[in-house]
Amino acid sequence: MTRGMIYKAMFIVAILVFAVLLILPTVGKREMSVVLEKDATAEQVADLEKRFTGGGMLVVRTDGVVSVSGYGINDAVMNEVKIISGVKDVRILPHWSEKALLAKKMNLGLDLQGGMNLVMRADFESIEHKQGKKLTDSEKRDITQQALELLRNRIDKFGVSEPSIRPRGVEAIEIQLPGVKDPMSVKKAIGTTGRVEYRLVDDEYTRLAGLWLKNNVHRLKEGKIPEDVEQQYTILEEAAKAIGLSPKSELLFFYERDEKTKKILPAYPIALEKKVALAGDDISRAWVGHDEFGRLSVHFTTTPDGASKFATVTSAKNHGRKLAIVIDEKVRSAPQVNVQITTGQALIQGDFTLEEVNTLTRIIKEGALPVNLVIIEERTVGPSLGQDAIDAGIKATIMAFSVVMIFMVAYYKLSGFIASVGLILNMICQLALLSWLGFTLTLPGIAGFILTLGMAVDSNVLIYERIREEQRSGKSPRIAVVNGFERAFWAIVDSNITTLIAAFVLSQFGTGPIKGFAVTLSIGLISSLFVVLYVTRFVFELLSLSKNLKKLSV
Repeated sequence: MTRGMIYKAMFIVAILVFAVLLILPTVGKREMSVVLEKDATAEQVADLEKRFTGGGMLVVRTDGVVSVSGYGINDAVMNEVKIISGVKDVRILPHWSEKALLAKKMNLGLDLQGGMNLVMRADFESIEHKQGKKLTDSEKRDITQQALELLRNRIDKFGVSEPSIRPRGVEAIEIQLPGVKDPMSVKKAIGTTGRVEYRLVDDEYTRLAGLWLKNNVHRLKEGKIPEDVEQQYTILEEAAKAIGLSPKSELLFFYERDEKTKKILPAYPIALEKKVALAGDDISRAWVGHDEFGRLSVHFTTTPDGASKFATVTSAKNHGRKLAIVIDEKVRSAPQVNVQITTGQALIQGDFTLEEVNTLTRIIKEGALPVNLVIIEERTVGPSLGQDAIDAGIKATIMAFSVVMIFMVAYYKLSGFIASVGLILNMICQLALLSWLGFTLTLPGIAGFILTLGMAVDSNVLIYERIREEQRSGKSPRIAVVNGFERAFWAIVDSNITTLIAAFVLSQFGTGPIKGFAVTLSIGLISSLFVVLYVTRFVFELLSLSKNLKKLSV
C-alpha cells in the first residue's frame, strides 16, 4: 500500500468514527431528570414511575429527583411529564458527545413525536377597517413580528419546551408545540388578542341603534345576530349609517352568555366613544377576584398615568353615564359611573367563567396582541400515533435496505456486498450530517432518506457495469477499476447534480413537509457521492492491489 492510500484510509476511518460519535445523541440512550415538588405524594410519584414502566427505561429515585434513562426520550416526552401532578421541573441531560464534540440531537417533527401544529393568519382587515386605510407590507411585517414575540411569551407560560414559532410569509405565523396534551387551552390563550379597553357609552345612539335593529330583525337569519365578525361589521355599518352616528362614536355589539349553550353571543348594538378612556397598557397588575355580586372578575391596579386617566373618566362630569368594558372588540359589561375613582384600583366585571378570568388576567400581564389572529390550519398528533409513525418509518427503511442488499449481493456478488456496506456507511453519514445541522426529521424526511438509498445503488450499478465492460475487453482488475470509476464519474455527478438542483428549488419554495423532504434528499445525495466515489473506490483500489487477483467479482 502506498503512503497516499494509507493517508486515505486514515481519513476515511476518521470521518466514519466522527460520524458515529455525532449520531450518538440521536440514537443513543438519553437521561431525563425529573425534580419533584416538596409535597409530592406517594401516589403522584407512583403515577410518574408507572409512565415509564415496560418501555425498557431505567428509573432511579433519589432525594426528590427521579432519573429516567433509556431510548426514545425526547421533547414530547419531557412536555408530557411536566404536566404530571407532583412534578416541579424536568430536563433532558445533555449526552456526553454533545459536550465534547458539540454534537446535536436530531429533532423529530410533530408527525413523529406527537404535538400540535397551528398556522394563524393575522386579521389585518379589521385594522384597515378601523384606520380607514390599507396597510403596507412593511407595516404588516412589523405587526406580525410583534405578535410573534408576544405569542412566544404566552407559550413560555405553558412550560412547553422546544416550541417552534416562526413567520410564514407576511401575514401568517406557524406554531409547533411538541407533546402538548391540552390543545383547547393553548388555542384559547394564544388565539385571544387580549385587548382591554374602557370606553364611555352614548345612550342616545345606543337607543337609536337598538330601535333600528328591532325594525330590521326580520332580515337576520332566524332573527339572530350572526357570530361571523364580517357579517357583524356589515350590520353595524348599515345601522351607523341609518341612525347618522357621530364620527366620534362607534357601534359594537354587547355580548351576553347563553344559558343553554354557555357561549357568549352578541345581544344588541351599543354606541361607544371612539376615544379610549383606559387601555390594557395602563394596567400594571392584575389578579382574579370577585365583584360585589360574588361573580368572578379581574381586579387590577393601574400605572400612575392610568390612575390619572381613570380619575378623569370617572369624574363628576361623567356621573350617571355608562363605562363599557371592551375585550377584543366585544362589550362584556357597561356599569354606571357613580363615584370618582382616584386610587388607580378597579375591576373588570362581567359574566366570566373561571377559565376566562384566568386567561384574561394572564394576557393583561403579558400585553395584548397587536392584531387578531385567526386559526387557518390545525393539526394535532397524539404521542402513540407519532410512535407508530416512527416504527413504520424504521420498518420501511429496514425493508428497503434489506431488499436492495439481497439484490446487489445476488447479482454482483462480492462487489454487491461492498455496495451494501457502502449503503450502511452512507446511512451513518446522512444521520451524522442531519444531527450536526440540527435538522428536524419528519415522515417526508424519512421518504427522502429511503430514496437516496436507491439512488446510491444506481451509482454503484453504473460503476460495476463499466468495470464489467473493462474486464470483458481483457483489462487487468486494477486498470478495470480505474477506468470503470473514471468512465462512470461524470454520469453519476451529472445525475446527482440535476437532482440536487430540483431539491434546492423545493427547499427554497416549499414549506413544511416538502422542505423536509428536499433537505433530507440533498444531504443524502451529497453523502452518497462521497461514499460511492471516494470510500467505495478506495476499497476497490485496495482489492486490485492483490497480485493473486485475476478478476474482480462483479
